[in-house]
Amino acid sequence: MLAALAAASLTVGVSAGCGGIPPDPTRGPSATQAPPALTVPALQSEFDAFAAQHPGELSLAWAPVGAPDKVQTLGTTRDADAWSTIKVPIAVAALGHAGGAEKAPESMLTWVRAAIEWSDNDAAEALYTSLGADKVAEEAVETVLRAAGDTRTDVDPDEGENHGFGRSVWRVEDSARYAAHLPCASGDSAVVYDEMARIEAEQRWGLGALGDRARFKGGWGPSDHGYLVRQIGTLDHDGGRTAVAFLVAPSDDAHETATTTASALATWFAGRLGPADAGTCPGGEPTAPITLTPRPSGTTSEPGTATPTSTTPGSPAPTASSPTDGTSRR
Repeated sequence: MLAALAAASLTVGVSAGCGGIPPDPTRGPSATQAPPALTVPALQSEFDAFAAQHPGELSLAWAPVGAPDKVQTLGTTRDADAWSTIKVPIAVAALGHAGGAEKAPESMLTWVRAAIEWSDNDAAEALYTSLGADKVAEEAVETVLRAAGDTRTDVDPDEGENHGFGRSVWRVEDSARYAAHLPCASGDSAVVYDEMARIEAEQRWGLGALGDRARFKGGWGPSDHGYLVRQIGTLDHDGGRTAVAFLVAPSDDAHETATTTASALATWFAGRLGPADAGTCPGGEPTAPITLTPRPSGTTSEPGTATPTSTTPGSPAPTASSPTDGTSRR
C-alpha cells in the first residue's frame, strides 16, 4: 500500500513539474538550434583573413533569394565594370521586348543561349540592338534592373571611347540585389535563369566550382585600375537559395589568379551559409515557358568570347593570361 502511494505521489510530482516549469532551452537536446543568418560583423574578421591571403581587391555581396532588400556587402573594389554579367538583364529585356519567350523568333532564342551559356559577344550585341537604338536600349535594360530595386545603375554610360554595355558600372551590391530578384521574376527571366545552370566548362569557376547547385554568369576584362573577374548567381542550400555577387581584382592582373581566387572565395562563403540564409520566392518560382536546347557537347566557344584583337582605349591591354570578354564596345 505504501509503495503504491509513493508511486502515485511520484507520478503527480513529475506531472506537476513538467506542466508547471517550462524546460530550460539552454540545456539538453533542445539547445541545438540552427545558426543565425550571416552578418557582416560576424564574417568581417574571416573575410579580412581570406583577403590577406589573396593580394588584390575583393568585394562580395549576398542576399536571400526573394529578399533583394536584404543585401549585405563585404570588401571593396575600385572598379565595378559589369562585363558579361550584364548579358543576363539584356537577355531578359530582349525577350520581354519580343513579346515573351514563347513569341520570340528562333534566332533570338539562339542568341540568348549563346550569350549566357558560352558568353558569345555577337549574340549579346544582337539582343541589345533588338531593343532599339542607343538610349532606348539602355532604358530597356535599366527597366529590368529597376524592377529588382536597383535604382542607380546606368547602362552603357557615354564616356567617349571608353564605353559599351560591358563597361556599365554595376556595383556588387546592386548586382546581388538583381540576383536575389531574378529567380522570382517573370517567365522570361526564368528562361534566362535556367540557362545560367548550363555555363560551359571552361567558364565554371567561382560559383561554378560548387557544382550543379549553382546558377551563375561571369564577366572578365581589364578595367581602369587593373584586371578583374566577377560573377552574379545563386546557390542552392538548406531548402532555399542565396543570391551572390562578387568582384576579384588580383594584384598580378592575371586571369588564372583571378578565377582561382574567385573559386576559393565562393567555396569559403558557401561553407558558412546556413538555413537562415536560404530564401525562397514569396509566390514560388515561375516556370520557364520554354527550355532552350543546350549546345552540343564538345563544341568550342564562339569567336570573340575570350581574346579579341582590340581593347577599349584607356584601359590596360590584356595579356595572354588576362583575356577580356570583349563587351567593352558595341
